[in-house]
Amino acid sequence: MQWSAGVSERRQSGGARAFAADRVQWVRGVRRDELQAARDALDDSHSFGIVITGERDIGKGAFQTALVRSLAPYMYAQTLRSTIAGAETPYGALAPLLARLPDEALESPGATMRGIMETLAEDAAGRPAVIALETPGGLDELSTATLVQLMTTGTAKVIVTATRTSDLPEDFHWMLTEQRIREIPLELLPEDRTEHVLRDVLGGIVPRTVARLLHAMAHGNPELLYRILADFLLTEQLRSTEGVWTLAEDAESTRSREIDDVVRSRVEREPSDVQTAIDALACARRLSLERLTNVFGAETVALMDESGLIHVEERNTVSLADPIMAEVVRGWLSIPRRRELRALIIGAAEPPLSTLGVVELLGYAAWTRECQTVLPASHAIAAASASLRLYDPRFALDCLEGVPRVRGTWATVQRLRAAAYLGLGLPLQAHSILEQIAEDELGDLAPVEFAGYVETLVTAKRAIPLREQEIAPLLDDARARLLPHAGLTAVPDEETERARAILDLAEFADAVYLGDFASVIDRIEGIEEGRPGWDDELRLRAGCLLMQAQAYVGRESDALSTLHDISSQLGGPAGTPRVRHEFNTRAFFVLLLNGHWRQCLALVRSSGRSTVPSLRIEGAHYEFAAGLALVYAGRGPEALSPLLAATAQLEQGHVQSSLGCAYAATAFAFAQQGDAAAARTYLDKVEAWSAPCSYSIKSSMDFCADMARRWIGERHAAARLVASSREDLGAGRWTMAGIKLLGATVDTGPEEFALLEEICSHRQGPLAELGRRLARGSRLRNLPDLTAAADLAAELELDTLESRCTAVGLDVARDRGDVRSARSLQARLDRLTGLVEVLPVVPQSLGPLLTSREREVAVLAARGESNRTIAEEMGLSVRTVEGHLYQVFSKLGITSRSELAGLL
Repeated sequence: MQWSAGVSERRQSGGARAFAADRVQWVRGVRRDELQAARDALDDSHSFGIVITGERDIGKGAFQTALVRSLAPYMYAQTLRSTIAGAETPYGALAPLLARLPDEALESPGATMRGIMETLAEDAAGRPAVIALETPGGLDELSTATLVQLMTTGTAKVIVTATRTSDLPEDFHWMLTEQRIREIPLELLPEDRTEHVLRDVLGGIVPRTVARLLHAMAHGNPELLYRILADFLLTEQLRSTEGVWTLAEDAESTRSREIDDVVRSRVEREPSDVQTAIDALACARRLSLERLTNVFGAETVALMDESGLIHVEERNTVSLADPIMAEVVRGWLSIPRRRELRALIIGAAEPPLSTLGVVELLGYAAWTRECQTVLPASHAIAAASASLRLYDPRFALDCLEGVPRVRGTWATVQRLRAAAYLGLGLPLQAHSILEQIAEDELGDLAPVEFAGYVETLVTAKRAIPLREQEIAPLLDDARARLLPHAGLTAVPDEETERARAILDLAEFADAVYLGDFASVIDRIEGIEEGRPGWDDELRLRAGCLLMQAQAYVGRESDALSTLHDISSQLGGPAGTPRVRHEFNTRAFFVLLLNGHWRQCLALVRSSGRSTVPSLRIEGAHYEFAAGLALVYAGRGPEALSPLLAATAQLEQGHVQSSLGCAYAATAFAFAQQGDAAAARTYLDKVEAWSAPCSYSIKSSMDFCADMARRWIGERHAAARLVASSREDLGAGRWTMAGIKLLGATVDTGPEEFALLEEICSHRQGPLAELGRRLARGSRLRNLPDLTAAADLAAELELDTLESRCTAVGLDVARDRGDVRSARSLQARLDRLTGLVEVLPVVPQSLGPLLTSREREVAVLAARGESNRTIAEEMGLSVRTVEGHLYQVFSKLGITSRSELAGLL
């Protein structure tokens, strides 16, 4: 089995390389819609041809080649190219055709035009003719006139490529206006299209994160995406493992030599002063228009603007219009050249922090680091803080590298380093960094900074085994430091109160992490607006903790209300990147426990970041979250792709806290589609996994693992779910207790149903009502309850749960002889059977069985035969036929012959 999997993987990888090596095949996949639009335009009898437009290096030439090849053999195509020299030569664009004409055809323009038309007609041999023309150098007048004559006489249609339609000769403009020439614009690829194309090209599972990373590297340019993809495949920086494509750790820093050559040729065509300005802008990322003009002159800046090299943004800042150019140029500049440019633009003095926006600050920091120069401590701290807010911990560490140990700033520097290591999933390193801060350096910190240090240390200890018991004493000691007699009497009261609020928030977060929601929920709800120390940002962060706690203690509807309240405030000043991140993380579980799995998916899609560094760190978690939502919804087959993608990436990364849950969810997904062997493989991985994780992750892991075991028929799985549910119940976690018990009761008895009914009566929302109805209906064999439960499941689009309620209800209806209800429920179950791979519950009671004689009579009656005809055909009396039909109608719960046809 392993050998065959390896062979399949090698074939898949080899096929992908071959596909990526064929540029025309690539264009056919990437530009399928545009190719069809171009062919439709050429097939239109009203059309003279098309013009393919798009920015430089977007792949217009490859598109034209793919289009021309797709036209054969139904059309004859002649490909021509107009160079700069050709634009200055009569008939330069048509030189290959001109060379084939006899001497007498060159005596006058009219004779030449007739000769070209005759040559084309002869070559086409009765087929429609097309001239494909690239025009990087423009067209001379005689070539233009000849092409217009070819089009207007119907001799040939024209395919022209140009950056924009305004670049075409004036003779073409009226054709464009009257739609005789159609424009086919080639745009940058949207992100979702990139994902679709990569899946088509590579086969197997392409994680959404990998697709988004490649999209970000290519900035949506399909030509650059092709070149990057080809390089990555050839160098095995993009490789397939067990059918999942993953990127090497340093893949984002690798560039194609072809791209480098393209950029170099573009830059070298510009004047020397423009080249210098390009180098400076590439290094600086962004400069003020005033600074750029002062250094290089207004004429140079105007020339760059006319050439489309620069982009003027808000606040009159300027950057290179092409981000790929900026990246490539930075890569080829030497360190002395970078320093020379830095001195030219910045001079000897460092720019004041007050004059730098976030983008300018980060660009300045990156430029300084690329010059192998240490940032001043103030700039390093500011840049690192900004990088962490933007979820780029690696760059934060780069900014802080080499900053000297100065008593006044060292604790802050170390705290930022620790936060960066935590972002990279390296808590041991973060803890070690924080322990290097001396006691006197901590004593110099202002209260709020000290509280931030403690909060970071708590987060590190939480993620290290056997360190979590140190958190409570740490918080107690920190609060003691903030007492007035601890030497902080000179500090304004509001700062001390804010520091205490930060410590309280760290305590609340620790309790939520451990699943001890009941111990803090009242305290969090007691934080009122205007309370000393609790500004808007801290209150929103506390609100995020509150909504998660409410969701787990059975107050699901309250949690949704809190969620919507916080969401309405995220657009204000308090909605910082940190608050948004915490909101998205905790809102996912609120929605999941309310059964709103589609909203979970929407949240995951909206919260995913598109920068390469952030996708590197958090992308796998978005894949995992999407898969978890789908598997909770009972959609195992749909969940497998994101879950397998997530596990492949999580196994490669440092952050292991959610890997065990990803294994368990994958096992559950396989179980839901009936693959017991694969489910057991991932259950073994769950057993072998060990790492600190939050209660939310741990409870989901246990639930998915035990549900997978129950689904594939393992003994004691239901008992494990019941035991885990009772443990949650003892801690006041009513919601998770109900969810686990709902899964267990497929294989349990009346006692567990009674407990489930009791638990659900202490909860809120439609999922709780569904569980209560299902429990009572199953226990009392109450058909209205079971039908209502099925309806609630249908509203939540929980097909698997709906099938369970329907199957149990069908048994009850059949046992009671309620033929009409049984018929309706059977039709409902039949529909669900097409949606659910493996039914969690199969009806036990047989439906109303017709005798063989009753079935024969029913079949004839369904055809429309009269009672007398049936009697004669079967050799029965009419009265006997009537008796059989009465029994058929009674058993099937129908009243007319027309209803028979759909039942037999």
